Amino acid sequence: MENKKNPQSQGRQISTQSQAKLVLDWSTSCGHCITLKELVAITNVMVDYVEMGYSKEIGDRLDKIQEHLDNKKSNPQQL
Repeated sequence: MENKKNPQSQGRQISTQSQAKLVLDWSTSCGHCITLKELVAITNVMVDYVEMGYSKEIGDRLDKIQEHLDNKKSNPQQL
């Protein structure tokens, strides 16, 4: 039965679930306590990477995520 509320393809849904698990495992192993919003945002970047491969745009997005997480870790009271 087709889910009318979620237009994502089954392949993208599987990729999203897989990448969400990878991001959660990564954040835990690296000591990052990420918010749900951060989990979703990072997962979206990783799904784009899986679907389109590495590009300058993906690299820039990953750099911004890393910068955000580094700032959050060094200045927890400001975020």
